[in-house]
Amino acid sequence: MKKLLLTCGAAAAFFSTQAQQRLSLYEEFSGENCAPCAALNPALMTLLGANTSKVLLLKYQSPIPTAGPIYEENTIFTDARMDYYSVPFAPYGRIDGVVVGTGADAGNINQTTQTIIDNAAAVASPFTITITNPTYNADGQTFTATATVTAVTAGTYSNLKFRFVLAEQLDYATAPGTNGETSFHNVVRQMYPDAGGQNAPGTWTAGQTQTFTVTGSIPHYVKSTSAHRFFAAFLQTDGDKKVLQAAKTGDITIQLPAAGVASASMTGVGGLKCELPANLTASITLKNTGTQPLTAATIYYRAGTGAWLSQPWTGSVAPGATSAAIPLGAMTATTTGMVQVQDSVALPNTKVDLNTYDNNSSGTVYVLNGTASPLPLKYDLETVNAAWVMWPGTSASGFPFLRASNDGGAAIGAGGSTFVAWYPCQQIGAGANGFMLVPKAELPAGAKAVDFMLAYAMRATTGDKLELLYSTDCGGNWTSVWSKSNADLATVPPTAEDKLLVPTAASYKKISVDITSVPTGAIFGFKATSGGGNNLFIDNIEVRTGTTSGINELVKEGSTRIYPNPTTDAFTVELDMIKASKVSFTIFNALGQSVGQASVKDLTSGVSKTTIDTRSLAPGMYYLNVNTDAGNLQQKFTKL
Repeated sequence: MKKLLLTCGAAAAFFSTQAQQRLSLYEEFSGENCAPCAALNPALMTLLGANTSKVLLLKYQSPIPTAGPIYEENTIFTDARMDYYSVPFAPYGRIDGVVVGTGADAGNINQTTQTIIDNAAAVASPFTITITNPTYNADGQTFTATATVTAVTAGTYSNLKFRFVLAEQLDYATAPGTNGETSFHNVVRQMYPDAGGQNAPGTWTAGQTQTFTVTGSIPHYVKSTSAHRFFAAFLQTDGDKKVLQAAKTGDITIQLPAAGVASASMTGVGGLKCELPANLTASITLKNTGTQPLTAATIYYRAGTGAWLSQPWTGSVAPGATSAAIPLGAMTATTTGMVQVQDSVALPNTKVDLNTYDNNSSGTVYVLNGTASPLPLKYDLETVNAAWVMWPGTSASGFPFLRASNDGGAAIGAGGSTFVAWYPCQQIGAGANGFMLVPKAELPAGAKAVDFMLAYAMRATTGDKLELLYSTDCGGNWTSVWSKSNADLATVPPTAEDKLLVPTAASYKKISVDITSVPTGAIFGFKATSGGGNNLFIDNIEVRTGTTSGINELVKEGSTRIYPNPTTDAFTVELDMIKASKVSFTIFNALGQSVGQASVKDLTSGVSKTTIDTRSLAPGMYYLNVNTDAGNLQQKFTKL
């Protein structure tokens, strides 16, 4: 099959005897920081490796859950293909443009089976594709390759595109990301001319041919020592995203440009700024990715969407070497929130650089409002408000809160609202942390509080942490005023190991934190720390004057206890009620399922004691949910 695809002289015989042979295209969206990808990829590689005559793998290294170094080498085409398919998670797979599997787990690569591959390969393709190996121009700046598409049968197609790809096998001595993977098969390194491809004729007659010429550059990050590098091409109808045929070359040789080509990398920008406008500084380094010394270039840079500024550079950087840090001129950020600082380098050695996709880099700085606002400050997340800064912090594992909705599903906010602040602990792995920063606020004398709605469930026995902190030095140091973790953080019983919390209005508990002692001029931030557990949600935040409210208005904080624990036939739950209220008691098992009937009591002020019968419970761990009109709390107990 491979020889016939690469030998033009055999094309006629190939079309007449095997004209409908299909090479299906399997596209996987993986990620070097994606733990589920590392767990599931070996089985997929084994399955696809046993079917190379039926299916061609192309893999995109995605930024899910966070961006890794392979993805960062060129984000443009991966982002474009993820948008094209609306990729919801990783590892995610499509074969011939169609989602693998069905049901709630559709798209997960573990849904890929031999039957799916066989069925895809058995579909008659209306086209064949042959690709020539590349030829390079004299200075190595560009290559030229051609692909010939031949219609086996007549047909009419809507929005038919021809797409051309450079793919490479990547092998590392040590894992480049956090998931431990060291071998990455058929990683897409560039798409020509871009991810949109070239337009193909909409109407074809049987035997009609079309030659597509592809001209481009080999990215500097493609390795001459890689075990495999090849070009691939495929035909796809953009309306339904179905792939009609795919083809690939054998391993190709690569040639890097002879001229000094500059690759930019930004340094010295980031962190948090607590004034507006904010003065920014940054530097970049230049890497010579050509084969001659780099002696001159022009550097462009800007903050946010401001005007591009430029400065010339001269020096001497040997082939393969990197320059010392080059300071950029002064820049100013004039908006709050996340501000991207960008740079670009052009005209290496005064020549036009055709290898432009490696000439840009960026860094991110986060800017808080410079002037304190009077209380109250409120945010219900229903609209974008850049003054509430989602900040990844300064740690290497930083990951910010996200403003999120249920993407067309049931409302997940407190009170049935649409948007919430979401921290996906289960996706980003244990140890990762991030912030949602409250705008700078005036803090008058007297009682003050922060109120918010919280929804959280442990996932089986795995928990996470949430804190409310303040800083007086713009995030350099933080002091905790409220902190809960694991079962103490939970507002509802735990979910099963294979389930995640999708909150309803009933999942939320009102939290009220006293901030009276916080010094004037401080900034506040919610900090989540992942234990690899469950989704965590915050909504309806208010910073205000006055005393605390919520369930602590009804039940004295820290007064709830269960005894005896462990229990056999019954236990007593003791509450110190600040005022009378109706209280319901519900028992949940470790899977988050309610067991038995809820017990509803009218409790008076003072210490109350309620007996709960446990004789019908099987031995194991349980949670008692104590629910009031002002919120709820949980206590864990064990039945012997």
